[in-house]
Parts: sequence; structure tokens; C-alpha cells
Amino acid sequence: MNNLLKMERYQLVRNRFYWYAMVVIFLLGFITAETYVSEVLGPGGGAAGSLTDILDGMVYDSTFLLIIISCVLAFILGQEFSGRTINLEVCSGHSRLRVFTSKVIVYLAAFNAMALVYPIAGCIRELGRFGIGDFEVFLYHLGKAVICSFLMNSVVLLIPVLCCFCFRNTAKATALTAIITFTSSLYLGYGMMLHLPVVFLPTYQIRKLMVQSGLFSGESMVVAVVWSVLFVLITWKCFRRAELK
Repeated sequence: MNNLLKMERYQLVRNRFYWYAMVVIFLLGFITAETYVSEVLGPGGGAAGSLTDILDGMVYDSTFLLIIISCVLAFILGQEFSGRTINLEVCSGHSRLRVFTSKVIVYLAAFNAMALVYPIAGCIRELGRFGIGDFEVFLYHLGKAVICSFLMNSVVLLIPVLCCFCFRNTAKATALTAIITFTSSLYLGYGMMLHLPVVFLPTYQIRKLMVQSGLFSGESMVVAVVWSVLFVLITWKCFRRAELK
């Protein structure tokens, strides 16, 4: 299993498209950071008073970013099916379960890291304006952002994983991922405005977590666990029964 994980990491690290996307996300965070100074949590959120506010605000407002990141994930993972990389791994003696598990672990870790590049780039941009401030407070909020992002963003990132393992086609997986993530983002925006039920959305839960003082809430944990288990089980069922040609 360890050798398979190392191989998966090596393949992803060698993928130039992943690093191109990483650079684009960094530039987006660096360029847009200034907009969070006056409206840290949107029009009703007030102005930022510290670097911690910038960090929280950019994590809070990263919903649109997940559309881009999810599509990049679908494109790269889909190529592993199109290029028969996964077929070869199974044919070389690795069990489907090990291949599936390694893919999920490596891709979730890599693309959660990509999502965190956005607020980190913003903090780098605004470091000269606010300074680091209370380092312990900033470190706590950074740790909170990492944990909350991994819990909630992973649910969204499992959507392209599901699409790739079910369709095993780059174009179909990327297109469906774009439709699902864009539609859910629209629903989140209008749902919050029109007071529609949005508590079941992981993108809403991460916003809720970033504005509360505590690290977790029972509601957010239930949303993360239920959606994650559901997506993983469906994805594994599709892959287990798939014919690899």
C-alpha cells in the first residue's frame, strides 16, 4: 500500500497541469486579497482588522474556487482512465481496493492543499498591511482553516472522484462535475438570500464554521460524515463492478 501511495504521489507531482492550476489559484488569491480588506465576509461582514480576518474571509468565500479545483481534479483523474493508467495498475497485481484507496487519499490531500493556497496567497499579499498580529491567534485560525477545509472541501472534491470512477471518461466527468458544483454554488448563494434550506451543503457548513468561535459543531460533522461515506460507497461500488478494458 505504501509503495502504491508513493507511486500515486509521484504521478500527480509530475503532472504539469496540476502545477499550472496551483499557480493560477495562487495568483487569484494574491490579486483578489485586496477586496477582502473592506468587506471581509461579504457586504455585511465589515472591514478586516487583522491578517486573521483576511484568512477567515478568504476561506469563507472560497465556494467559487471549488468549482475550478473540482474540474481540475476531474480532468487529471479522468486522464488516468483515458490513458489506461488505472487499468495497468490493476493488471500489474494491485487490488482494486488498494488502487481506489490510494487514489482517494492522494487526490483529496493534493487538492485540499490547492484550495488552501488561495487564502495563504491572500495573507502573503496583506502581510505588509496588517502584520502577523497575535501569532498564536493566527496559528489557531490557520489550523482551524486547514481542518475545516479538509472536512468540508473533501465532500465537494469527492464529486469529481465519483464522476471519474463512474464514467471513466475525462470529458464526461469534467462536464458533469462543472454542472453539479456550479449548480450547488448557485443554490447556496440564492438559498442563503431567500432563506431556503442550505444546512445540508458542506459549502454552507464551512462558512458557518469560519464565523463561529469553536472548532467543530455536531451539525457540520454529521454533514461531512454522511456525504463522505455516501460518496465513497457509491464510488467504490461503481469501480468494483466496472469493466476495465
